[in-house]
Parts: sequence; C-alpha cells; structure tokens
Amino acid sequence: MTAITARIRKAQRVAIDAGGFNLRGVIYGDTKGRYRDGWFFYTAKVVAEIEPNVFRTATGNVYQVETWSAPSKPTNDYDSIPADWPYCASAE
Repeated sequence: MTAITARIRKAQRVAIDAGGFNLRGVIYGDTKGRYRDGWFFYTAKVVAEIEPNVFRTATGNVYQVETWSAPSKPTNDYDSIPADWPYCASAE
C-alpha cells in the first residue's frame, strides 16, 4: 500500500484550464506537518488515481478522499469516457 500524505474530507474535483483536475477540501492528518487539521486547501494537479479514492499529485503527494462533496463523487460512479473523447488522455 502507498503511504498516504493526508486525508481529505468534503472533497471536490476542480477542473484545470490546461486539462485535468485538482482536488479541494478539508485536510486531516498531514504527515508532512504543513497543514493543520480542518484547513481548507487545494492539491496540485492530480496525475493518477492509484487506488479507489486515493490520488497522486504532480508534486508526489498522495491523498485519500474520505468523503465527497456534491457535485463530485467517487470515480467509479461516473460514466465511462469513450476512448475517442477529444480530451481523454490515459494516466500512466
């Protein structure tokens, strides 16, 4: 299992103009000591979902989403994006 940097509650996906998304929400258990529990924050761009509700960012941090805030929801609750969708890029 991957080491979790912190947990996010009331998480939402936020689109990035250049493509992709980041997460925002309330952070808890930051193992690097940068944020206090209960602070609202934004992550760097998400580059991969390595497990259900566990996301790696461009800065290498790994966040576990504990709860989602509407309209966002877990990845498996979204409809699949067709492979020929113009903005679809595979996560590597």
